Amino acid sequence: MSVRGSRREGAIAVAALAAGAGLRLAFLVSLRENYDLTSFRMAAEVIRRGGALYQEVARYNYSPVWGYVVAGLDAMGRTIGFSLARGITSLLFLADAATAGILYRICRERGETRGRSGLAAALFFANPVSVVVSSLRGMFDALSITFLVLSIRLMERRPARGSGAVAAMSVSVLVKHVTWFHPLLLARRGQPRVRLAAVLVPYAVFLAAFLPFWSSRDRILAQVFLYRGMSEPYGVDALRRFPWMPPWGLPALCAAAALAAAFWLARRGVELGRASRILFLVLLIFLPGITPYYFVWPIALGALDPSAGFGVYTAIVTLFLIHSPDAIGVELAHLPGWSGPWWAAVFWLLWELRALQASRIARDSSESNAPDPSATGS
Repeated sequence: MSVRGSRREGAIAVAALAAGAGLRLAFLVSLRENYDLTSFRMAAEVIRRGGALYQEVARYNYSPVWGYVVAGLDAMGRTIGFSLARGITSLLFLADAATAGILYRICRERGETRGRSGLAAALFFANPVSVVVSSLRGMFDALSITFLVLSIRLMERRPARGSGAVAAMSVSVLVKHVTWFHPLLLARRGQPRVRLAAVLVPYAVFLAAFLPFWSSRDRILAQVFLYRGMSEPYGVDALRRFPWMPPWGLPALCAAAALAAAFWLARRGVELGRASRILFLVLLIFLPGITPYYFVWPIALGALDPSAGFGVYTAIVTLFLIHSPDAIGVELAHLPGWSGPWWAAVFWLLWELRALQASRIARDSSESNAPDPSATGS
């Protein structure tokens, strides 16, 4: 690419990043507490007075780590006169900024220009889906995604830092277990990879976090491990109407699809960033319950390798969030309902599988056309 083209991309990236930051700050200033932020405030209050978190807050569905992060933000906010809701969204602003920075570094280390790398960062940071989920709704999926992206970068470093990648993946799962199946991707065929024993570390860390709350194990099982999100007319939820579908059928189907995808991607040695993106899309297609902020999961990974699938998904989910009462809630006719994001995820997944097949064919063709060293004369 010419120097002029790279500078043009860099200017576009800077403008998009500035616009994204401005919109996020505007949401932060005008923020109103919603259902989830109220739940976090309840958790902070229980922790501050030494209560039983899972016994007293039935709306808390995560590891205890996020509860203590929220309690720390609450204590700091009380000192400096800052509301907990703004403390949370400020932290998520920083988390998304860090994710954008890591995406930039990944692209640079892959050999991309500064302009192209800046565009990748901007495609995430200024993405309306990311902005709405983090800065308007205050949902902390962004913090888990930050550590997932960090894990990907550590695996791509030369030499790869497998122990660091495992540690980052452990924090990702611990913060919010939306990346529950992603540690399996670290055991990919080929290089770089980590040993199977190390792949189990994030799961051990996550489970160990609940040991101090052993007396609340029944509530933890119900609120964390059996939590299913909202029951909406989305995706595979339509299968509930069939009499032969047992209550555990859809969760089992989702787990089976995610495990099959994770093992297939690892066995084929698919690059960790692309594999993580595909795995998120599989989860979004087979989830037995849904909430609007789940749709942010693949956005950062899509910004790494933007495609038509990523563009269509972003556009449809953005329109859905404008309409959804659980997001922006603007009453406009003809905006997508719950089926829109599901079909967008299906389209993006098919696009990814098509691109994966094309890259494999190109690689096989290159290898078959390479000269045979044994056939050259001495």
